[in-house]
Amino acid sequence: MKKNSFGVAFIVIAGGWIAARSGDIVSDLGLTTPQVQETVLAHVTSEQLSVEYSFKVRQLAKKIPMDSRAAAVKALGSVVRAYTESNDFRTRYQDWLKNKYNISDEQTRAAATTQATTMTDVKSVYSEQAAMVQSTYSQMPPSTLAMMIQSQIQMLQQELSEVEGAEKTAKAKELTELKRIQGLSKTNPDAFKKQYLANFDKMVQRQMTQGLDKAEEDLNQSKQNAADYQKRLAEYKAASNVNLVLKNRLNDFIALVGSVDFDAKLMQRGSKMEFVNPEYRNKSSNWKLLYRMGKEPVLAARSFAENWLKALETKK
Repeated sequence: MKKNSFGVAFIVIAGGWIAARSGDIVSDLGLTTPQVQETVLAHVTSEQLSVEYSFKVRQLAKKIPMDSRAAAVKALGSVVRAYTESNDFRTRYQDWLKNKYNISDEQTRAAATTQATTMTDVKSVYSEQAAMVQSTYSQMPPSTLAMMIQSQIQMLQQELSEVEGAEKTAKAKELTELKRIQGLSKTNPDAFKKQYLANFDKMVQRQMTQGLDKAEEDLNQSKQNAADYQKRLAEYKAASNVNLVLKNRLNDFIALVGSVDFDAKLMQRGSKMEFVNPEYRNKSSNWKLLYRMGKEPVLAARSFAENWLKALETKK
């Protein structure tokens, strides 16, 4: 994939050569400030340079005198640099970055909580919930428990009709026991309550064991998801320093300029012009773009980029 050369971007952000009057750069080409801002953000965040501009912009660009082009590049560079130093740009860059890595404060908190959670913590929660339910049931009178056991029997009968094999055998045995205990509700309420609570305790413990098995699977999956998120979070933090991104872009541009042979010869081949040196024919589109722009304005852009880079080196 082609590298995005930010220096090239600020040369051609408006699609060509612009007027040297820095205060009128945007309006001279019939552009708007939001269009310029969108282009700057796009070149900082994209992997490759892609410049689109209108026919009107190209026509206006052609009218710029040759001796104004170097000054025009520097003027436009100032506009671009000023925007990259604005709160609006920094905020939009961070928003773009969070979206790219799918980062949010809520997910960060959840991942931290998940990573700190152990199965001991999960078991403790299950035990507390079970103890709470059992305590509530133990305070109920036999008459209330009698209504509850009837509901259990009805649900168990329904389940029994939907299963087969060993599971059906187990549920049938459970149903027989519940009916036996139910029979005590009228003859011996105290014995009924005691036996019902004991049976209920076994059921809760059984369900808790099954629930813990599933909870362990879920926790392991959650921890894997949290680890994946933490990896994205680390990548996000590494890329969050936009000054570092700008330095990389500017260094790419400075290196690209240094590789351009502005004295390269062309020759006619059919209806097109081609480089005499065959190696140059395979150069990147950005390399060829700088060649076409010419030495003076491109070196002016490199000088601007170098000064900008020095200023960024002093910042964290």
